[in-house]
Amino acid sequence: MATGRSADELLATLYREHGDALTRHVRHLTRDGHTVEDVVQETMVRAWQRPAVLERAPDSARAWLFTVARNLVVDDARSARNRREHGTELPSTG
Repeated sequence: MATGRSADELLATLYREHGDALTRHVRHLTRDGHTVEDVVQETMVRAWQRPAVLERAPDSARAWLFTVARNLVVDDARSARNRREHGTELPSTG
């Protein structure tokens, strides 16, 4: 890493700078406390897995975090919708 700081240090800084705003953003999207925690945690894990994100300018990193979080919320909503859909079987007539 160009800054000489570890990924863990950069992630801690990223969370300190954007964690509260990210949490508010996800809460606005989901209104479900458990989902908020899961989405914020998964968003930060994905940032940690991509060191280049950790080294971005603050505004760019924030935009990336918000985009990833929104995509996670959308993906979760789509999968939840699919889990609720059930096929119907026609009753046998015989």
